[in-house]
Amino acid sequence: MKPKQRSEIICRCNNVNRETIEKCIRDGAKTLNEIFDQTSAGVGPCGGSCRRKLGPMLEHYLTTGTFPEKLTTDMTGKKPGGSQAC
Repeated sequence: MKPKQRSEIICRCNNVNRETIEKCIRDGAKTLNEIFDQTSAGVGPCGGSCRRKLGPMLEHYLTTGTFPEKLTTDMTGKKPGGSQAC
């Protein structure tokens, strides 16, 4: 069976897909700021609304060593990465 494609767009402002973000994390990004710097995700004109997906994705990977099958959105009101989010 062929592995599931991970081309889902995470950051619509900068057209960054899930595969790009996962590669960035696998290559060593351990903070949201590192993801922002290396992929441009989370720094678009919307103010970073995708950060609410990036945070749980990164946390899941750092905890389990795998990426979640389905992305969740952090709706707790926290501002991921210490920066503003929509």
